[in-house]
Amino acid sequence: MRFVKYMTAPILMAALCSFWGCDKDEDHLSEAVLASANTLNFEAERAAEKIITIYADADWVTEVPDWVTVTPDSGTGVMDVTISVTDNMRDGAEDNPRKAALVFKGRTLASRAEVLIMQNGDKYRDVKEYTAGELAALADETVISVPSAIVVAVTTKGFVISDDRNTDNIFVSNSTAVAVGDKISLLGTKSSDSQKLATVIDCDEVTVLSGGAVNYPEPEDISAKIDDYTSSKRGYVTVKGIFNGSSLSVSEDAKYSVSVVDAPASLGLSALTGHIVTVTGYYAGLAEPVQRIMATDVEDNGLNEIVYFMENFEWLDPWAEAGSAGRTVENDDLGATAPQLPTPKIDGVSALDALLAKGYEFLRVTTKTEGECIYLQRNYLKFGKTSYQAGIILPSIDNIPSGAEPRLSFDWCPMRQGSGKVDPVNLIIIVENDGQEIPFEVPTHGWENDHKLEWIKAEIALTGVAITKDTKITIRQTQWPEATANRWFLDNIKISEPIKL
Repeated sequence: MRFVKYMTAPILMAALCSFWGCDKDEDHLSEAVLASANTLNFEAERAAEKIITIYADADWVTEVPDWVTVTPDSGTGVMDVTISVTDNMRDGAEDNPRKAALVFKGRTLASRAEVLIMQNGDKYRDVKEYTAGELAALADETVISVPSAIVVAVTTKGFVISDDRNTDNIFVSNSTAVAVGDKISLLGTKSSDSQKLATVIDCDEVTVLSGGAVNYPEPEDISAKIDDYTSSKRGYVTVKGIFNGSSLSVSEDAKYSVSVVDAPASLGLSALTGHIVTVTGYYAGLAEPVQRIMATDVEDNGLNEIVYFMENFEWLDPWAEAGSAGRTVENDDLGATAPQLPTPKIDGVSALDALLAKGYEFLRVTTKTEGECIYLQRNYLKFGKTSYQAGIILPSIDNIPSGAEPRLSFDWCPMRQGSGKVDPVNLIIIVENDGQEIPFEVPTHGWENDHKLEWIKAEIALTGVAITKDTKITIRQTQWPEATANRWFLDNIKISEPIKL
């Protein structure tokens, strides 16, 4: 098989001349040598010859491993050479894989081109057996056999093994299905990961010998020293923090966060966003500014907030179904059905009646004749139409203690017109006590025309106000009234206060 040259001879010689100067009065000994390949791979037996090109401005010679043949083994200028290898056999069977550097150099020895020659073989011939506790001390690229180890943690990309004394904990990169507690044997190659922690990669064979349980050691709590913790070993640790969907925030002052590396779905992390969790598992190194853990256990300590009020309108689903209400926002569907609140009824009770019964109040203004302008979606509310605006007053809330620092959050979305124009909706929160109103602005959507409909998360700190059972909290538009289209959608209303760790 002839290799394609990386550069044509005229182009490469021009480059070499630029580098060397190509002074015709100087000696014609090579000052630089290049090869058209950096690596060549050969089969263990009856390997085909390979041809590469050597580029030089004068003479060159070779340094050749004893199992490699180069023809010719010296030359002048640009030449093709043929490279072959002897069979990699011992006592009638394939020997271990081998590799060595083939060197092309100028006679002055001032420059050299190295080609790595690798030949296949039996990787596990004469392989030595090790315990899991012995692996960390081995040099990288050591081929190993582990006749017995215990699986102590599982990730989406492999698993962690140890011995029955928890001497050391080693990560195995392999897709074989194993479970925590399994006793296994394996064949692989020892290496180190980017965090310089012992790991086994290129694991070619895993055999599950039996199932079982794991007796974990007492974990080291690193929560208070998250910014300073470091280790060259995969120790068993635990940490407590707030899970934000991808990592744990241990405290407001912490510089580092914690990531649960390649967490399997069985840990249930996807449902714990916003929760205080305790993660226990094996340390997987620091990738600044993130401490990494391969988890064996995740404990849910509940939401990281005190919730005083929550409304997601899911209870309106029977009315939404009765009115064939659509999902304008989720489907970006301007034509989705949106019945007026009084229209769909269950046992004679309309959606509007049901909302009023829960303590909600509604505001409606118009530059035209009064009429209904609040609609039902599945399952959320739509406010307004052209020349009509609307708002909502939350039910009485009487469980917020004096001195609390609550925040109001909700999902909202402006409507888009058929022309692509996005309604220029501006929302405002009004907190009213004894006739005194304190407004809180809601950030505008800032969308360009033709923007796809999607939910926007609004979160407003209700600072400087007291909230009692007599307080009225209103969410409405600032356009009040306007002879324009300022329509919007509302869902997932919550008043809460974060818990400080």
